[in-house]
Amino acid sequence: MTEVNVTDKQQREEALDPTRSFIVQAPAGSGKTELLTQRYLRLLALVDNPEEIAAITFTRKAAAEMRNRVLAAIDSTNQTEPEEQHKKTTWQLARAVAKQNIQKQWQLRDNPNRLRIQTFDSLAAVLTRQMPMLSEIGAPPGIQENAEALYRQAARATLDALDDRELGPHLSRVLRHLDNRLGQTEELLSAMLGRRDQWLTHVLGAHDVEGLEQALSDEIEQRLQQIDTLFPAHLMTELVRLAAWATANLPDEKREGNPI
Repeated sequence: MTEVNVTDKQQREEALDPTRSFIVQAPAGSGKTELLTQRYLRLLALVDNPEEIAAITFTRKAAAEMRNRVLAAIDSTNQTEPEEQHKKTTWQLARAVAKQNIQKQWQLRDNPNRLRIQTFDSLAAVLTRQMPMLSEIGAPPGIQENAEALYRQAARATLDALDDRELGPHLSRVLRHLDNRLGQTEELLSAMLGRRDQWLTHVLGAHDVEGLEQALSDEIEQRLQQIDTLFPAHLMTELVRLAAWATANLPDEKREGNPI
């Protein structure tokens, strides 16, 4: 197979092709935001209304920065074309948008919110407001910056399901692990909700249950190895004897296959 050497300039030009999709991976300071701004401008020049193009990011700060870049690029078309290649590309793309802005009477400077550059939360809120019956949310949803109180509320609601036929046995097993300490269980559930991005995909993917169990098994083995390294070797025999004695003196319901 012949090796093809593609320059950075060629890759940037390809990423502006509106008929193709791309994933941009590059280190900090390499110009990713400018490239995304250029692509947004490229697409904006092809539509009848600016609302047809959406740019989604994670934070309000990032959304505001990109919106300001787009508006600044459009404003810069009143000045002479820059010499630097990357700035020249942005200027040329923005010039096409500026023409659309006048011809279509978008009035982007007076109505910058017509640029759909927003966070995921903001997009979700817009969709639910447009489809109140389908979303079944009712009142317009709000954004909660600190969701810890909601995590605790959800954890308590989960523990209230102890009498549930399906969920109850699983909750009872968790509580047995924690010596029926409801407060600690609530803390753990709340903390898990705050880190759900780390485990939710594994739980929802039923086909990966074996992989999840293997990960837990590996974590337990790693911790035991750490304990083995730190524990004095001359006390290991005594530890095994005490563990055997503790197991023999467990209550019957814990001895019959249930975890401690």
